[in-house]
Amino acid sequence: MGKTPGMNVVDALLDSWDRQCRIVEAIASKVDESNRHLKPSEDGWSLDFHLAHMHSVRHYFLTNVDPERGKQLGSSFTDGWTTPISDLAEIKSLLNQSGPAVRESVKEALENGVEKFGWYDNPVLFLQHMVWHEGWHVGLITLALRLAGQEPAEEWAESKVWGEWRTEEW
Repeated sequence: MGKTPGMNVVDALLDSWDRQCRIVEAIASKVDESNRHLKPSEDGWSLDFHLAHMHSVRHYFLTNVDPERGKQLGSSFTDGWTTPISDLAEIKSLLNQSGPAVRESVKEALENGVEKFGWYDNPVLFLQHMVWHEGWHVGLITLALRLAGQEPAEEWAESKVWGEWRTEEW
């Protein structure tokens, strides 16, 4: 990665979201038809549910802060928030669509000096909520994979997760 010369706070914030989206895409690539029903605990959500939920949260909150952009996104559940759609590739595609939609909504709000952003006192707080929320789910997906003996290799995690943030040489 390395330091980006002249990066201002807004650029850094949006860059952090882009990194988060790449991490979500990377962990989603570890979910396939053979393991999509794994859970991090007996009473936990399945991997496909976690992915569908992340998109739905993006979609739901985006419809509050940017209704027009939110309307352009499809649903990852068949019945509100209970049953993920059966097409795993579509769930992943929806995640890949909602990430840039969230980014552009926040970028426009910051460029336009918007302070109140839906339920949030600032667009930055909205984006921080999204990053925290998704980090939580990435951790649970990783735990489910670990418990099933499918935890991504350390080298994979270093390049696809931690390498998104670290700039130091190991």
